[in-house]
Amino acid sequence: MTHQKSPELLAPAGSFQACKAAVCAGADAVYAGGSQFGARAYAENFTQDQLLEAIDFVHLHGKKLYLTVNTLLKQKEMQMLPDYLRPYYLQGLDAVIVQDFGVMQLVREHFPDLAIHISTQMSAASACGFSYLQKQGAARVVAARELSLEEIREIRSCTEIEIECFVHGALCYCYSGQCLFSSMLGGRSGNRGRCAQPCRLPYTALDEAHHRLNRQKSECYPLSPKDLCTIEQIPELIEAGITSFKIEGRMKSAAYTAGVTAVYRRYIDQYLETGCADVRKQDLERLLQTGNRSGFTQGYYKQRNGRKMLAMTCPSHEKGQTEEDRFMEEKKIPVQAAACLKVGELAGLTVSCQESSVTVRQELVQAAKNQPMDAAQIMAQLSKTGNTPFVMETVDVQLQEAVFLPKQALNQLRRAALEQLLDDILRRYKRTTPASSLSDQKEMRPGCVQMQKHEMRPECVQMQKHQMQPGFFTALIEAEIQLGAVLEQDFIGRIYLDSSMYNHGSFTTQLKEHVRYIHDVGKQAYLALPAVFRAKTVQFYQEHWKSICESGIDGYLVRTQDELGFLDQMRCTQDCCVMDHGLYTYSNHTKICYAKAGWRYDTVPLELNKKELRERHHADSELIIYGHMPLMTSAQCIQKTFGRCGKEARSGICYLKDRYAKEFPVRNVCSECYNMIYNPQPLSLIQLAEEIRQLQPASYRLWFTIEQEETVRLVLKNTKQAFLDHQKPDLPAVTAAYTNGHYKRGAL
Repeated sequence: MTHQKSPELLAPAGSFQACKAAVCAGADAVYAGGSQFGARAYAENFTQDQLLEAIDFVHLHGKKLYLTVNTLLKQKEMQMLPDYLRPYYLQGLDAVIVQDFGVMQLVREHFPDLAIHISTQMSAASACGFSYLQKQGAARVVAARELSLEEIREIRSCTEIEIECFVHGALCYCYSGQCLFSSMLGGRSGNRGRCAQPCRLPYTALDEAHHRLNRQKSECYPLSPKDLCTIEQIPELIEAGITSFKIEGRMKSAAYTAGVTAVYRRYIDQYLETGCADVRKQDLERLLQTGNRSGFTQGYYKQRNGRKMLAMTCPSHEKGQTEEDRFMEEKKIPVQAAACLKVGELAGLTVSCQESSVTVRQELVQAAKNQPMDAAQIMAQLSKTGNTPFVMETVDVQLQEAVFLPKQALNQLRRAALEQLLDDILRRYKRTTPASSLSDQKEMRPGCVQMQKHEMRPECVQMQKHQMQPGFFTALIEAEIQLGAVLEQDFIGRIYLDSSMYNHGSFTTQLKEHVRYIHDVGKQAYLALPAVFRAKTVQFYQEHWKSICESGIDGYLVRTQDELGFLDQMRCTQDCCVMDHGLYTYSNHTKICYAKAGWRYDTVPLELNKKELRERHHADSELIIYGHMPLMTSAQCIQKTFGRCGKEARSGICYLKDRYAKEFPVRNVCSECYNMIYNPQPLSLIQLAEEIRQLQPASYRLWFTIEQEETVRLVLKNTKQAFLDHQKPDLPAVTAAYTNGHYKRGAL
């Protein structure tokens, strides 16, 4: 089995101590956060000086350090980023981990030789997405945690990009990057590294009739996954072609990092050397002792979802005493030394390690008058490496005649040689290429973005005429019963038909019928693609693409990077597509970057406040002004968790009731096998019509999810009154409670 390529073992470094522990325990690389822009804002993280020192430390040991810049950046933050990154870039930083598409392109422009790793926060879940991100300049993609081994193998066979996968640590209930639960409920955004983890709180599951689904009252943690542990799956993970095995835990202790890293190092090496990786019981126990949440799960590699993956009862954070002190002390780097002392010549010392070798000559060697120095004395003096990162592994001393050299001179010789050796090792990693400044870019003004020209398939050409005009209204529907009410309203110019409305067996037939209804009343019909676009979904759309285009559909609402990749392969871009809010465009810079890539139209992110919205340019942007916003998209299924999975195309609505008796609607999207958890209070900016108009978005969207037909009609009526008739809307007639979202309060 020695022919197998060893995967990188990537460990978390929430502190400098954890960084040292990871390297000493056998990590090939560490990932760490600096003082800004990391997805663990509440970790200890590194100061600038500490991070610069850590970069040198890992390089001295022949390892790598990746910096997390994996949050969404607002406009002012984007302007700060080059200056923030520059010291680390010059020091030899190995890669940055990013979520924001604009950050990705900024790094490409300012630091072109710095590797870019795509965070799992981008939710890349298919070969389409991986290939597209590679085309955009990524060297590596951190896969969505929900992927199976079969899907990873397929991605490996279709792409050359590096694949990084989580192998140990905490799991999110939601597809990473598609969660607004924390920000909508508490103002702390997971996209900004400040998740409050509402998924770890107790909930009661209710069916559509509001009857309790929980078998026992103690089973009240249905959104809390157990921790991931794949130590017994190492052979299959290696064979799947994963480039990097990632351990989660930047919020955890150095002892945790050391303990977990050491165990995975042992069994990776064992399998590569012997073809066998039978895990000892004591090592499983050792992993449990480092910390776990009600035991472990092997994650999604072999199962789609399931009750056994969840804590269900009150999660116990079991943590025993670990014996990882041996990794807390810095591992010294072995050096080979050779000294040559000859009377009348300068004393010479050569020190070598790794690929570096330096020779220092200083201090004239004298003839011994009384007691000549022997080799043992000189070896003892040269072996004292003190607080340096080195340890003398071998010291060879060549003496000619009876020589004498003061001990102080030997010490100076040794210090000078080791200092030069240190500089020589680190010099190979450091950069001198100057970086440019973001201020050199021209800031985008409405209407000034120049599109790249793309060849388009004939079926997409007719879509180019459907450009949005200011004041344009659209409606997104997720149920057929909502269509009639939307068709009645003249001011709605476009209707998005959510793909979850359709069974796979009759998809194109139903779609064609709905498109005809919409065209008959002079409106545009767009297909809203799934919230998750994994391999089987890609296959379905590839097989039915011609029929979908022939249905007369005018365009697409795009939710994921995977869908951007799919549509790019289909040469269906620009004016026939609108990016949804989950393809985040917090900053004007990110809007420009997507536009340059061929994606002109976007949806205003949901986490920006009034002030931030006013600083953002909304030309070609759609603003959501009403809807029960999706808080989570999950591969898990509430109904299946409680034994109610019917595997139907659409199994209706169930609910999660929190400790304050608030009930969150949950929709099963069985055709794609994921759940959508909605905010029980609909977002409404209708009552703020006068303010909202001043933002001048290209269009306004009404998003209908769980509403019955009568509610849809009332919302449409209120919207027309507020935006077109300049009258005060009667929102209490629509809903007893609503939220302004982040419009007034913003999100941390």
